[in-house]
Amino acid sequence: MERYYSDTLCKGLRLLYFQADPSKFPEGVRLLEKAVEAEEPHAFYFLARCYGWGDGNVKDDDKKARQLSQRGIELGSSLCVLGAERMDILKGNIKNAMTETLEDAFHNVLDMANDGEPMAQYAIGLFYFWGDMFLNFQKPLKENFSKCEKENAAEALKWFRRSSELGCIPSFRNAFNSVRNGVNGVTKNLEEALRFAEAMNGKVDMRDYYHSFILEYQKLKRYADAIRWCEKGVRENNAVCAVDLGMAYLYGNKGVPADEARALQLFHMAAQAGEEYGSYNAGRCYYNGWGCTRDYHTAFRCFEQAFQGGHPTVGQYLAQCYFWGRGVEPNYEMAVRMMNKLIGERQEYPKELMGYCCLYGKGTSTDKIRGKRLLEEAAQADNGQAWMFLGDMYDKAVGVPEDIPMAISCYEKAAAQKIAGASEALGRYKKTLFGKWKRRGSSL
Repeated sequence: MERYYSDTLCKGLRLLYFQADPSKFPEGVRLLEKAVEAEEPHAFYFLARCYGWGDGNVKDDDKKARQLSQRGIELGSSLCVLGAERMDILKGNIKNAMTETLEDAFHNVLDMANDGEPMAQYAIGLFYFWGDMFLNFQKPLKENFSKCEKENAAEALKWFRRSSELGCIPSFRNAFNSVRNGVNGVTKNLEEALRFAEAMNGKVDMRDYYHSFILEYQKLKRYADAIRWCEKGVRENNAVCAVDLGMAYLYGNKGVPADEARALQLFHMAAQAGEEYGSYNAGRCYYNGWGCTRDYHTAFRCFEQAFQGGHPTVGQYLAQCYFWGRGVEPNYEMAVRMMNKLIGERQEYPKELMGYCCLYGKGTSTDKIRGKRLLEEAAQADNGQAWMFLGDMYDKAVGVPEDIPMAISCYEKAAAQKIAGASEALGRYKKTLFGKWKRRGSSL
């Protein structure tokens, strides 16, 4: 890069495109702005990318991108010409500012790419990838279009691979995803995509892709490779990888033995890094006593942290904590609020708890019909607590006529799952000489 760009611009590009730490992006953008202030022609292209495509996590600003592109073209940047074409703004005043044809600009950037400049290689790859060549230079006949498209896809992949060799993260992303998903005429081949990723290990900062590698190796049932990437990520303090490895240890599958204590340790590591799935799973461990002594108070704190972090389903556990008073004072209103949030997001929720709340008007308006329906739906999924609540409903004639045989049947199903109070509830009944159930202590 040093041959074509100033030291300032090179440093900015390395922070934006050659490392995967978003906390360093603002400094990268600042350096690009500094290079633009110095009127370095190609700097305008890269800063326009930030405003036009969100590079560096910059907020989109099409007007700013246009202004930057036009000024870069006026200063003779061939990269700006290609960028403007990609943004479909190479017209009007911007086109009038051109000092070279589009084809000349392409060949100038191609010369940079052939000289080993990775960002130019990335730009050429994009030019082929998006099919600009079809419209501007090649103009293939209808019968040759598919062949031309395939050839261009292969050419794009070639340039992305070359740029990846030099550490360009977006080029790696496009090359990997093209082969993994079979994009734009590239033959889909997951094994080949992973071989490419392995070959780029140590050349490209691929921290953002560790989780993808893990998932893909799992699809192929190559669990040893999945665990290897998990462990690599954990060594580099990758929170998502810590969750992945923790899940493997929690259930003792995917190539590692069950070790709940190790799983909890990994979830803690992820939680401390701000990963909401780490907090969620650490909470599950404390809630259920996996790898630790059951601790509802700590579980509740973990669930709250996960909720604040945006975990989509932690409300299931928070609802239970508020409903039963586990780690927090009982609060039916909060339990219902958590369940309603899950319902609004079309997530699974504890139907047995919502059914109870509706049946008795706890934290919500009384709706015995809905309450009964929800309890029955949960019971059909063999939810033991739902059977317990249904037993109470028939036992106490809440929204239904008293039905002792039905109550006993429900209690039996709850007792089979060792639900608290079910065995005691059954002990309140006995059979008469005539084979009918009655409450103990009542007359025949």
